[in-house]
Amino acid sequence: MSALFRRHLGSCPGPAAERAPPRPPVAALTRAGPGPERLPSAIVSTATPVTAPSGGLRERVERAAWRVPLPTRRFFVTLALVAAAALAVSGVAAGWVASRNASTITDAREQGLELATAVSDFRTNLAAADARAAATLISGGLEDPETRAGYDADVLAASHGLTDAALVATDDDREDISEMADGLLAYAGLVETARANSRQGFPVGAAYLVEARGGVNDQLVPLAERQRRVGERRMAQAVNSVGGPISGFAVVVLVGGLVALVWCAVLIAGRTRRVVAHPALLAATLVMAGTLALVAMSISSQTRELRQAATGDLDAYVAANDASSRLSQLRVTEISAVAARGSGQDLYDRFAEDATALTAELTEAPGDPGGLADLFAALDVYTSAAEEVRLRDEQGDNRGAAALALSTLPDAAGSADAFQDANRIASDNVEREGAELQRRFEAAADTDIQPLLPITLAGLAAVLAAAGILARGRRYR
Repeated sequence: MSALFRRHLGSCPGPAAERAPPRPPVAALTRAGPGPERLPSAIVSTATPVTAPSGGLRERVERAAWRVPLPTRRFFVTLALVAAAALAVSGVAAGWVASRNASTITDAREQGLELATAVSDFRTNLAAADARAAATLISGGLEDPETRAGYDADVLAASHGLTDAALVATDDDREDISEMADGLLAYAGLVETARANSRQGFPVGAAYLVEARGGVNDQLVPLAERQRRVGERRMAQAVNSVGGPISGFAVVVLVGGLVALVWCAVLIAGRTRRVVAHPALLAATLVMAGTLALVAMSISSQTRELRQAATGDLDAYVAANDASSRLSQLRVTEISAVAARGSGQDLYDRFAEDATALTAELTEAPGDPGGLADLFAALDVYTSAAEEVRLRDEQGDNRGAAALALSTLPDAAGSADAFQDANRIASDNVEREGAELQRRFEAAADTDIQPLLPITLAGLAAVLAAAGILARGRRYR
């Protein structure tokens, strides 16, 4: 009875069985084909999983800013100190280089340019004086007032050149300057002795004049040439100094300060998630960029002007002085040939050779083309007049040759007038090229900047940078 009752109870569905749906067969869950399919779970999605973005420039900047292992407060303070220090150091370095370049240009102008031009003027005026003094050989010691006044003016100008050289000379130069001053006094004394003896008809006057000329050629001209090369070397050293690695160092330091400022601004923008870290940082960046451009342009302009002065302009000035000196030497050779009284064939040949060489050099000499063309034409006129002097002397008319050389014949233009015309043009060329050389140095000095300017600008940028960083940091404590 009980067993039968238990079987009956087991066959009757209970409440749980009524609520639970029948389970499908296992095969229905695994095999394909028609039939019921398992629905996706509410937890597991069948959509394509979305990968995390690699990040753009802004995200990379933010990650870089947050990699700095500093708390926020210390982060802002540290960047403010770094930016201010970098800008201050770069400004001081640029100011020091600006002061150094200005001093270098001043020294190059005084101890280089002014020394070279002073001794060149000394040599040129001394050669002109010697050319006028040579007339004593064929005038019997009797000179017209104009020639005498010209000689005195040339000697005085040579003396002034030595004075100018002494004012700018260094201790190493003073010995040469002193020897040139002594030599000039000895030369002037010998010329006066030659004049006195020639006026009295003593032939020893010519010997005194030859001795005076020997002192010029053997002592004074070599000393003047050496001092001129010293001045040229100092100008070349100034070019190398201004355009050298020290000036480049100032530019590099300014670039480094600007890079440090920009990097600090980038870190601030990344930490605060802003495109512009702070307006003050932007202003500091613009100030430093302007300072860098100002210093770089000043150094570039100074180097360009000094290089042109030490090469092209100086070469033109030296060429003009050489042409003037050699023209005077031609005059001395011509007078000496006439003074030989029919025995100056070798001197006449030397005159012709030197005149041909000078003419060839004028065609290739640097300088103002118009001035060189005028001197070329005047030199041709002078050499033609000297040829007429030689022709008359070779025909046995030495007195007529002397009169023609002194331009005292009323019916013929002598070589003295032609020489004076050529010498005037040569002197004008020297003055023109000297003025151009001075102008070039003035242009180099004008492009200089006051040393306090980059220091002040960099200091302003440092204050702006520090203020901008700290102001932004106060909002992120």
